[in-house]
Amino acid sequence: MARLYDSLIIGSGPAGLSSALGLGRVHRTCAIFSNSTYRNAGIHAAHAILGHDGKSPEEIRNAGRKEIDAYGHAEFVEATIVKVSRSQTSNGLHSIFSVSDSVGREWRGRTVILATGVEDMFPDLPGYRENWPQNIYQCLFCDGHERYQQLKAVLCYPNVNLISIKMATMAHFQSYPPGSNGTSSSGKSLVRVLTNGPANPENDKSISSALKVLSAYGIEVDERPVSKLVADAKQGVHVHFETQESLHFGWIFHKPTTELSSTTKSFVDQLELATTTTPYGTTIKAEPPMNSTSVPGLFVVGDVGNMMTHVTTAISSGMGASGAVSHFCNEWDDADALLQIEGQKKE
Repeated sequence: MARLYDSLIIGSGPAGLSSALGLGRVHRTCAIFSNSTYRNAGIHAAHAILGHDGKSPEEIRNAGRKEIDAYGHAEFVEATIVKVSRSQTSNGLHSIFSVSDSVGREWRGRTVILATGVEDMFPDLPGYRENWPQNIYQCLFCDGHERYQQLKAVLCYPNVNLISIKMATMAHFQSYPPGSNGTSSSGKSLVRVLTNGPANPENDKSISSALKVLSAYGIEVDERPVSKLVADAKQGVHVHFETQESLHFGWIFHKPTTELSSTTKSFVDQLELATTTTPYGTTIKAEPPMNSTSVPGLFVVGDVGNMMTHVTTAISSGMGASGAVSHFCNEWDDADALLQIEGQKKE
């Protein structure tokens, strides 16, 4: 019979690796499945990660794998998992998960941790994909500082939304060195908000209020429709407008919506998992801090269960899930130990 792991971790990004590291510390076994596809592919340096600021995502993952290997309780498997199922044990006391990959191999575990992440849904704007992620940033904690002295844009695309407008204030304060209080001698900001058309066609009160704040900071609002983005030969991006004019920016802030991958959606269907909709996209519904789902023994970590998509939150959720798995397995083992003692007494 196939080995029974304490946990099957699907995904080897920061969340999945954090889960495995936690399990190694308490000597619980796991198999970590990866198809080497990562959302932050193309990023040269990760930021706002304590102790790892400026390191590449690959460097951080490789360091994590070495730390996990040192405990000897994890197995790394290069595989694309396509099916997850759950069945009762022969004594009816527990449920066992089975996962299978694209070539028919199968593994068994007492728990499953989904760390499959999400996919960015790029807008249908010419040049967008070519400028992601070198010139288009979706998190100012992760990117932006390195070009803070350059003119930058907050892109409201395909139309105006309150979150993007509010991000302009954050970009404004990121534009100046410490001690300047976000002001310049000219009274103008280094931030432009590109609304791709009328800024507030519906006269939304909340947007009107946000636009007044932008004006107070000297942040210009450009209502010209955007036609395409073209990367500069050296650095930054040229935004072309339908008026045949263009502007050069050091970078553009735009946060695309995210969706569960097609494979993750199949897991949701197979296990009837509950999902939730956020302003940024769909995630699997989980209960913090242990990130449990509507299926006992199945936990979600990282971006797949959290709209705050950052390495640090992914690591935190992974550690929480490792605690949950440890507790789940302890309960399992406790029940079996009591059953064994009761059986011995009857003999």
